[in-house]
Amino acid sequence: MWHGKEERGYSLRVLFYYRGSEHFGVQSIISYVKNKGHTVELIYDPALGDNGYLDFPAANNLLNKLFCNDKLIIEKAKRFQPDLIAFSAITNLYLPITKLARKFKKVLDVPIIIGGIHPTSLPEYVIKEDCYDMVCIGEGEEPLAEVLQRLEEKQSYTDVKNLWVKDDSGKVHKNPKRPIIKSLDSIPFGDKTLFDNYGALTSRIMLMTTRGCPFECTFCVNSYRNSLYTGEIYLRQRSVPNVIDNLLQLKNTYQPKGFRFLDDVFAFNLKWLIEFKDAYSKHINLPFHGNITPSTAKDNILKLLSEAGCTSLSMGVQSGSEEIRTKLLHRKHSDESIVEAAQKMKKYGIKLHAEYIFGFPEETPEDMWKSLDLNDRLDAVNAASFIFYPYPKTELQEYCLKKGYLSKENYELVKEGHGSYHTTGWLDLPYMDEVYKFSKILPVYNVTPKLLKPLLRKILKLKYGFIHKLIYVFAIPLIDFDEFVIRVKDIPRMFFKTRRALKIDTWDKPSPTTSVERKIEPVHNQESGSITYHDNKAKIRSKAYQWKPKINPNYGMDSKKEHANSRKA
Repeated sequence: MWHGKEERGYSLRVLFYYRGSEHFGVQSIISYVKNKGHTVELIYDPALGDNGYLDFPAANNLLNKLFCNDKLIIEKAKRFQPDLIAFSAITNLYLPITKLARKFKKVLDVPIIIGGIHPTSLPEYVIKEDCYDMVCIGEGEEPLAEVLQRLEEKQSYTDVKNLWVKDDSGKVHKNPKRPIIKSLDSIPFGDKTLFDNYGALTSRIMLMTTRGCPFECTFCVNSYRNSLYTGEIYLRQRSVPNVIDNLLQLKNTYQPKGFRFLDDVFAFNLKWLIEFKDAYSKHINLPFHGNITPSTAKDNILKLLSEAGCTSLSMGVQSGSEEIRTKLLHRKHSDESIVEAAQKMKKYGIKLHAEYIFGFPEETPEDMWKSLDLNDRLDAVNAASFIFYPYPKTELQEYCLKKGYLSKENYELVKEGHGSYHTTGWLDLPYMDEVYKFSKILPVYNVTPKLLKPLLRKILKLKYGFIHKLIYVFAIPLIDFDEFVIRVKDIPRMFFKTRRALKIDTWDKPSPTTSVERKIEPVHNQESGSITYHDNKAKIRSKAYQWKPKINPNYGMDSKKEHANSRKA
């Protein structure tokens, strides 16, 4: 068991690695560990080839090597001489992250920990990798800080809660979860500094005010995370004063043109939003974007958002089929409620970004046409379309595996992190070509003049081929045109900042006399309720939630036969 470098008389060094975009969880843990007095460094890879939109391996590899390469990364890691290496992984990044972790393990004799939603969902799978010594399940602030404290004290860390730990004999210690952090105000703001060193931030700063989601869509990782924390209240939100303090800090530091709130649902707490509107418009007064659902897009909510400075909202429609939405996805929204939500956004001057997913089990080509028909009624500025990706341990993934839509072989590829929700359909469906056609064409169809839309509908009826793939190239920027323009403009700056950050070392060695509080104390000591939104009122869920399955196990029993008949027709 590694016990730290005895020859150094100062704090331990933690090396974080992430790729593709900034990561709020990593930023939060960096802040938490820094506050415990440790020296922190980040290696960030823009990894443009991992964008998920293009499936051309040669081009993707070229884009990845344009900004940095494994040689530069490993050289910087060796110069930093970390005591611990920390990775975080979503499913679609697990494969390249694990490849790098294996290389780190060969040249650096230090423990490696990995966390994030993919290891949280599949700890028994991830811990089998020789390169990983620890897997973090759930929130990582407290367990990582405790591991560092144990390393400093030359004590074993095999019993740290939230962690699965391999000891020297290879035995895996599967420790229980610790309580969630009840008050998000009790932990520091996420530290964006190290990500900014690599040019990962844009002119529209991103942040989150919550952890968790008030809804439980069966295709989303929240459906599994809520089941993991059944008996606890997982949804939490920072207080308005705390959020405003963070926004002021970000505004003064980075002078952004706007903010992008990436909470799963931003406006679900009416009382919080009323307070936020007054404080934001007074102290921040910059345009912002957020996420909303048809059930939360009520007049009073949208009015408050508009008055606060909200200029656009993303709303998940997911499917034009009401049956698919309600019976399979656990999204209780009628077609009319979705159309009404879109009309109300327009009423308050808020632009709508609609989102759709194609390739669900039980979905037919007729259901896909319904998505186009429904989108015609929404007047969205952008329409993003995705292919259903069976994320591990989600309820819909389990359903697909049980019903035979997802083969064991393909599920193994999913667990390894192959593919993306832009390019890859993993299900055994008789109409997969239709899935690819609709997902590629919808973003272009959405902005096509009304007179030309019949032409695109005719193209959709053609056999899947080159014309659909060509249209998809034009669809990529239309998924979110404003964000696309911002990202493209920032590429040169990101290139030079990444190169500089990889070659120039800026970490400081803290003085041995620095007085820092190092004792690990639980931060889950403040009571808070989970706030949910029902019937235009904000309610506090004061009791722990007991998770229950959302999909009727008898639903779609004859679906494959029906789909085959539909295909022939």
